[in-house]
Amino acid sequence: MARLRVRGWLGLALLAAVAFVFTAFVGFAAVGLDSQEKREAVHQQYDREYLNQHSQESGQFFPMHEWCNADYDVVPGWINPALVIFAVVTVACLIGAAAATVRLIRNSR
Repeated sequence: MARLRVRGWLGLALLAAVAFVFTAFVGFAAVGLDSQEKREAVHQQYDREYLNQHSQESGQFFPMHEWCNADYDVVPGWINPALVIFAVVTVACLIGAAAATVRLIRNSR
């Protein structure tokens, strides 16, 4: 029974990690390689002055942003909160697996 708990925690950790990677991939796909072309595809004005002032925000992993102008971000709003949630769930599940492993070892003595 205790081994099933360890496997369950590890399985949940794996699912959360896969969801994290998928979410990061969706965020990077939203940014794309040619940012000006992407901005034109979503019919937003390309504000070069604003982008020059906020250039440090683009290209970083977290928080993920690709601004067209002061009012529109190409990266969907759910990406950054989902990255945090999946990272926290992954760590929590790994801690649960470690605790279940310790219990399994203590009970087997």
